Amino acid sequence: MVALGCGESQYWAAVDAAIELRQLRYFVAVAEELHFGRAAERLHMSQSPLSRTIRELERDLGVVLFVRTTRRVELTAAGSPLLERSRRALAEIDGAIAEVRRSAEPVDDVLAVGYGPFSGAVVARIVDAVARAHPGLKLRLEEEVTPDLLRRVGVQDLAAATVMESPAAARRHNVRVDALKDEPLLAALPATHLLARERSVPIGAFAAECVLLLREPPGQMFNDWLRAVIRAHGFELERTMTTASAPWDRRLVNVASGEAVAVVVSEWAESMPNVVAVPFDPPLSFPTDLASRWPPTTAVEALVETALRLRDTEGWLTQRSATTELPED
Repeated sequence: MVALGCGESQYWAAVDAAIELRQLRYFVAVAEELHFGRAAERLHMSQSPLSRTIRELERDLGVVLFVRTTRRVELTAAGSPLLERSRRALAEIDGAIAEVRRSAEPVDDVLAVGYGPFSGAVVARIVDAVARAHPGLKLRLEEEVTPDLLRRVGVQDLAAATVMESPAAARRHNVRVDALKDEPLLAALPATHLLARERSVPIGAFAAECVLLLREPPGQMFNDWLRAVIRAHGFELERTMTTASAPWDRRLVNVASGEAVAVVVSEWAESMPNVVAVPFDPPLSFPTDLASRWPPTTAVEALVETALRLRDTEGWLTQRSATTELPED
């Protein structure tokens, strides 16, 4: 039985459907954006499964949460109390998860730093520099995909994370975001491929191959980005193969066997047998940002300062300017 607030409809007392946290997160995103397309972009997913999940939630609750027209989306009177309570519930759950994770770490001066699959070398470089400058500070590294990294930095479960460039991430997740690196991308080809002997691979020739993509939803953000980049050069990915979000050496097995080609960073292909990494023509780069806890602790400030100093002295930004985005921006 759900306790009723002043003015809330009586049907809430009868709600006993098993509502999933995923449904509530999707509902809050749509209710805050009032636009399914923007909400899908915020959640790093396509619009169709988002709309389907909202319809399922409405069916489970037995109420209409949104009025949809061709021009706009409006929250109904039934949806308003659910939005406020969902916000509070999700904040409590995220905070509890972060607290449990922090309590499992007995040392208070440990900074947990996250990184994405393409930025392992970058974050290792940053961590080494921080450790040398602050020998008493301990750091722990954790690999995840960008949506999970941003969420964990936002609830202060991570001190910072290297993430894929994400529109309005600072405001949405209450974090600081600094442009960090434009990571050069390479085409991973079977060693027997005709283009493996070339100095570069035309983007059109790459797009015509069977391209390896990560299985969705974990890989959806990167897959969407890659498709958009290829499309911006006038081509489409017509043939693709999906693989699990496994460590990089297992992902490239399909490339080594000649079944597909892939997009990689140099560290991935350096020691992979039967795989050759060739630059793209024109060159492609992957936009990496540093998301950090806001407001920062002294240790987080030290980490960010070290990362930005490395960025500037080593020229990590080649396509973008050095920008900083705060939650209030």
